[in-house]
Order: sequence, then structure tokens, then C-alpha cells
Amino acid sequence: MMKHLSTIACAALVSLAVTAPAKADLQDILDAGTVRIGVPADVPPFGFLDGSNQQVGLDIEVAKLIAEALGVDLELTTVTSANRISYLATNRIDLTVAAMGATPERALQIDFSSPYSALSIGLFGPEDSELSSLADLGDQTIGVARGTTQDIELTERAPDANIQRYDDDATAASAYLSGQVELLATANIIANDLSKRDPDNALAPIEIFRYSPTHVGVPKGNPDLLRWVDTFVFYNLNNGRLSEMTEEWLGQPLPERFPSM
Repeated sequence: MMKHLSTIACAALVSLAVTAPAKADLQDILDAGTVRIGVPADVPPFGFLDGSNQQVGLDIEVAKLIAEALGVDLELTTVTSANRISYLATNRIDLTVAAMGATPERALQIDFSSPYSALSIGLFGPEDSELSSLADLGDQTIGVARGTTQDIELTERAPDANIQRYDDDATAASAYLSGQVELLATANIIANDLSKRDPDNALAPIEIFRYSPTHVGVPKGNPDLLRWVDTFVFYNLNNGRLSEMTEEWLGQPLPERFPSM
């Protein structure tokens, strides 16, 4: 009976070894000559389709830089927030560069590199504003989307400020552009988009409340690949390349003291 059970157990292990997808570690990618990276296609400015139907955005540029640093070809795969982790787990891609934040729950399924970029939320105003922080506020009216992180942060930091709340970011942005409010509490990508759409009302950061870092996702069980990606991030943070790319696509550079994992 025990011999029979041992035979079944061995067969099950063999079957698992055959059917489980093999994850490509660093040397496998180098040997293949191609790195497969999952990127977003509908999350501007991280990844989206331009007027010529070409994939562009911060994450596309980071993916290209990774392939260049590895010295291999780049194969882009479009991913969504719903499948970007499962694509890594099933070996459909080697890495994901898709505006993804690290959480303890996600870290049970995949590994995260040190952050390569970051969204930020804060107080924005005209480029010629004399304000340098919330401490300089007078009676200026601040527009913000009701119940958002920026609303919570603004209320906590400046409870006595003249705050006008709107149903969503688009309405708050419209209020700023139309002159109903003088300042806007929002995310840097929204401020950057508004500045591009209406250069005469370009927004500049007055005070940043907090950063939300983005990370490269790596399949578990790939220590050499994870170490290489961390080294890649470290190198390009120190030479300023990632900060330049973040400023180009998100509207402002990375902070001088950027966190690491």
C-alpha cells in the first residue's frame, strides 16, 4: 500500500514539474536574447497609444531602457491591472513595468524592485505664484475632488484653508481653468496634463503632500533577475536618467531622497 502511494506521489511531482511554467531568470533572458515586459496601454502617461497607434509613455521608455541595459531585444506585452501579476506567475512575461505600487498582499505573489518612479499628490498653482508651501496660504480658494487622498491630506494639513470640494478631479480641474478657484490640490499627472492642454494656465507644484512609488514586478524564484533590476534602478536613479524621464512624462522630477526597498 505504501509503495503504491509513493508511486502516485512521485507521478504527481513529475506531472507538476512538467506542467508548471518555468520562470526565466537572468541568464535565461540573456540566452534567449529577448526580454518580455508587460506594459500598460490605457494608463497615460505611463503607457498609452499615441495618434499613430504607437505605444508610448514612461513605462514604455523604462522597458526600452531595461532591454538596452541587458543588451537584448524587447518584446512588449499589453497588461492590465487585473492580469499583470498572473502574467508574471504563468511565465507569459519576464517583468512588468506597469505603474504598479508595492503592497504586502501583492508581495505574496511576486517580488518588487526598488521604485523607479512615483506619482505625487499635492498643492498646485500658477507658475508665477509666490506661494512656496501651505504655510503661505492666505484667502486663496483651493479646488479639490471630494473624498480623494489629496482632499484628506489637504484637510489634515490645512484645516482652516478655504477649500472648495467637487465631485471628481475633472470638475475640480475645470474650476481651476475657469478661474473659480485659484489653487488646485491634485495628482502631478493631472496637473501636467492640464498644463499641456492650456499652457496659459500651466500649473506648478507648491507643496507635495506624498509620493506613491511605482515598481518593476519580478516573478518569485528569480533572485539574479531581481538583483539585476535593483542594480539597474539604483544606477539610473544615481545618474539622473529615471528622474529626467519622470519629469518628462509626469511633470516633475523625483525627490532628491527617493526611497528604496
